[in-house]
Amino acid sequence: MKKNNILKSTLAAMLVLGLASCENDDTSAQIAEEQQEEQTPEQPMTDELTSVVLNEVRYQGEDTIEILNNGTESVDLTNYWLCLGPGQYVEIGTLTPIRGSIDLASSEYLVVSYDLPDNEGGLGLYNTNEFTNSNALVDFVQWGATGSARENVAIAAGQWVAGDFVPVVTNANNAIAYDGEGDVATDWNETTTLTFGEVNVITEPITSSFNITITNIINYLAVQVFNTPNGADAPGPVTNKDGSYYFDFQAVPGSKLSFATMQVVSNDWFYAPVATGLELFENGNPVTGDVTNKIYLWDSGTEAENPETFTSVPGGDVAGEPDDDNTVRIVTTDVTSMVKVTLDYDESTRTFRLLITNLKGAMDANVPVILAPGIAVIHALDNALFTTGEPDRELGLAKIAVQGNPSNLYEWFTETGSTGAPLRLSSSYGVFAPAVAYAFESESDPVFTQGQAAVVGSGIEESAEDGNNQIIFDYINTTLGIPVAKSNEAMPIAPGQSFTFTLEDVPAGYKFGYNTMLVSSNDWFMAYNNEGYPLFDENGTPKSGPDATEKSYLYDAGTEVDQAVGFGADQPMRQSGPNSGAADENTAIRRVSEIEDLQFGKGIISSPAGVVGYGDPRGGYNLVKVTISAN
Repeated sequence: MKKNNILKSTLAAMLVLGLASCENDDTSAQIAEEQQEEQTPEQPMTDELTSVVLNEVRYQGEDTIEILNNGTESVDLTNYWLCLGPGQYVEIGTLTPIRGSIDLASSEYLVVSYDLPDNEGGLGLYNTNEFTNSNALVDFVQWGATGSARENVAIAAGQWVAGDFVPVVTNANNAIAYDGEGDVATDWNETTTLTFGEVNVITEPITSSFNITITNIINYLAVQVFNTPNGADAPGPVTNKDGSYYFDFQAVPGSKLSFATMQVVSNDWFYAPVATGLELFENGNPVTGDVTNKIYLWDSGTEAENPETFTSVPGGDVAGEPDDDNTVRIVTTDVTSMVKVTLDYDESTRTFRLLITNLKGAMDANVPVILAPGIAVIHALDNALFTTGEPDRELGLAKIAVQGNPSNLYEWFTETGSTGAPLRLSSSYGVFAPAVAYAFESESDPVFTQGQAAVVGSGIEESAEDGNNQIIFDYINTTLGIPVAKSNEAMPIAPGQSFTFTLEDVPAGYKFGYNTMLVSSNDWFMAYNNEGYPLFDENGTPKSGPDATEKSYLYDAGTEVDQAVGFGADQPMRQSGPNSGAADENTAIRRVSEIEDLQFGKGIISSPAGVVGYGDPRGGYNLVKVTISAN
């Protein structure tokens, strides 16, 4: 029906209407008692066309209700009521108008304030306080969900359709406005233009979509210099035939080894594995034995080869001419006559030993070999030291290849940030569990709060302990009703891999949040800080770039006792089943301020803020990179 064609005729004739309490409207004894206390005033017979409607409602922010008289005669709203449900009602005559008059003239507006639920509710306008009487219901609107207390009354009155509701507004500054056409949810629209006391102007919210990429950026895991020949008391080159360097290191499956040591009888050559690195595990088992066939002789592209300026001759380390080809390239893939490289592994300590033996020595008449101090890096991604066919990165490899000096490159790898935490070394090796990304308007992240226990049913526990992102997705999508997306990738991501998402219908002013488990832990997850990353600039323009990487942190969910990273029996890769670990006595969600590295032997790594973003100037655990691209 069209609300502006409703004939509000009454048959007064001394009719006394029994009044029912909104709070106790199902108990006949209480109804009778209230009938004795209060009766509806007699209403005279009238055939005048009267019609009042709910016209605009703001239920987030400053709760505001607008009533429009779209009939031809004035209507006194003194004895009309607003009702949300039992115990939630008010007589309009007791309210102070924000605008307009309670004795509402034709085509005029009454604007009042009354507490309304933020996320879901149903508001009825009644001409008496018989709130279960469909004949008393004048108008109705329902938002956020079906099933509000007075929905059935509105259906019986022909003022609403079963199961219908107006979607929740996308911004607390917005309202829902009636288009004057009918009695269904689609006759109400969210508007960014508030027109309380005036003709409705419906301006639909402008939304944006964003592509989100969360990358597992774990890479450099340990680094060391080897500079003292086996059996020697001080650093120096290996000049003798059968002389050697060795170094010990710890590693876990998924990590690789790269090293570089100069062939001193050259201008800028060095021995190293293939650029992608030497695999340390095959099918989960440590690689041991002779690996010389995986070691090459490389040209760093720094100096032109000239025997008169070899580093092995006096002054040769600074005398070479620039190479016409400045790319790092292979000299030979067969070095088996020059050096021998072997790997051993001690299962009890999980420790490798790499031995590099000089098979020629400095005095060999044909191919003299001298080895210089070098560097060794444990890493997860390819090309830790250089990329074949590309110029040297000018981080210190040329110093090794020309002068046998690894100090510059070692300092680059081990540089620390403003808090003393590593700028480049990752704390741990691990995969990330399938993630969720979401957007919110509230001042603080509604999914979790640092310093408080995880909300039951929020999915934080299931995500942080077992990598299950379905429950947290459902909570954000259904309970919170805000934009959310699960990662397109349903399996965990290893270093170098990414989760991708598309966040759609994001209103201006919203902020970004995400959640993904560090699977090598018991209940740790990565997320942006509680204030959220602004997806729009001060002009309302959608933002793009990697800035959400900074202020990404590692959180302890406070749901399970922590065990050694990568080795705990109750961590997902080893547990007997979901939720199998002992409960944490400290249930507060908190930042992980230090990690003891038992995977690679780095010891305690401290990051007071729990920083996980790679490149954060404070330094941290260097685990993740977050990139946002506005569509």
